[in-house]
Amino acid sequence: MIKRGSRGEEVKSFQGFLIRLGFLSRGSDDGICGPNTASSIGAYQRACGLDDDQVAGPLTLAAAKDDGWVFETAPSSAQVEAANALGIPVEVIQTIEAVESGGRASAIRFEPHLFLRHRPSLSLDIPFTRGPRGFSVTRSETDQSAFEHAFELDPDAAVKSTSWGLYQVLGSHLIKAYGDAQLGVDSFYADPLEASYKLLVSWFKGNRPALAAAREKNWAELARRYNGPGNVAKYSAALAREYAKVTA
Repeated sequence: MIKRGSRGEEVKSFQGFLIRLGFLSRGSDDGICGPNTASSIGAYQRACGLDDDQVAGPLTLAAAKDDGWVFETAPSSAQVEAANALGIPVEVIQTIEAVESGGRASAIRFEPHLFLRHRPSLSLDIPFTRGPRGFSVTRSETDQSAFEHAFELDPDAAVKSTSWGLYQVLGSHLIKAYGDAQLGVDSFYADPLEASYKLLVSWFKGNRPALAAAREKNWAELARRYNGPGNVAKYSAALAREYAKVTA
């Protein structure tokens, strides 16, 4: 299903399809289903005689496939390389990527509550609105600009308190992979794809129980190791769901 707010390679592929048919303007295939993409989905639905709810669900996607849309989920060479380095199925790599970032290599999420554990004395300088599960859900407190503000105050703490790239690995592995906070950030900005795979391999090699769970496709154990014990049911269900899509 593709609806407003959806992100990732499937969205980008469907945007390309809408562009080819003239429903969406050229250059709009950014992988984010915003208002223009949603409106174009509605226009395509009307042309197909479907309800124009602006959500590309099963009927709309089936119509698109009849009209020649094909979304390939073949793994990239980098995904295959990471899978081989770790000895886990490449489909598991694709699954984690889909759940964590939707394919957005440049994804960054700063966690102010983690930063303030490292530097409690900076509580007046770092905005933090505690959400229902203890972390911030305020975008302005967790986006790239929030990270860069924290980086000016304490580079190491800021990097360690941020989730990076395709697999949203915490920044301690970024520092470990590149040897320095500044070099790690510069390398990520220069090539987020390469950095994402380095981070993933580093994280798994440092967590053998998670590596075993990934090899066995034990979603509950992988969820516990990768996302923490407080969200196992929801996260493991998301992993299982995305794995089914990847292997369909």
